[in-house]
Amino acid sequence: MTTPVLEVKDLRVHFALDEGVVRAVDGVSFDVEAGQVVGIVGESGCGKSVTMKAVLQIVEPPGRIVGGQILWRRDAGSAVDLAQLSPKGAAMRAIRGAEIALVPQEPMAAFSPSTPSAIRSSRPSASTSASGGRRGGASPAARRAR
Repeated sequence: MTTPVLEVKDLRVHFALDEGVVRAVDGVSFDVEAGQVVGIVGESGCGKSVTMKAVLQIVEPPGRIVGGQILWRRDAGSAVDLAQLSPKGAAMRAIRGAEIALVPQEPMAAFSPSTPSAIRSSRPSASTSASGGRRGGASPAARRAR
């Protein structure tokens, strides 16, 4: 069994509003293996975007991560808990865009094979080319990192 490159465990993201607390993400857990493509699907307003923004520490105020772990495994296999990093800190900025990137998808092009939508890792996998990108070229995150 392989170790996932991304493990999200019991993620909770809340928004403190005058009207009360909105629990936008409440206990989400999932794993992403190297080379795996994961689609986040659900009803409008169910927390898909907030979940993905939490992974990258780009949740807009008044939202904030209030619990859980977001474990990102670097090439050497050591895990970094992204939920514990400062969103504007050097460590998170070094990961965001260079190692993990969010590629939003236009709702009208949903499930179009020509429109990518995912959090992508620039790390090569068994199904990637020697240049470090997906077949057909490097991912946008990998191109920016060069």
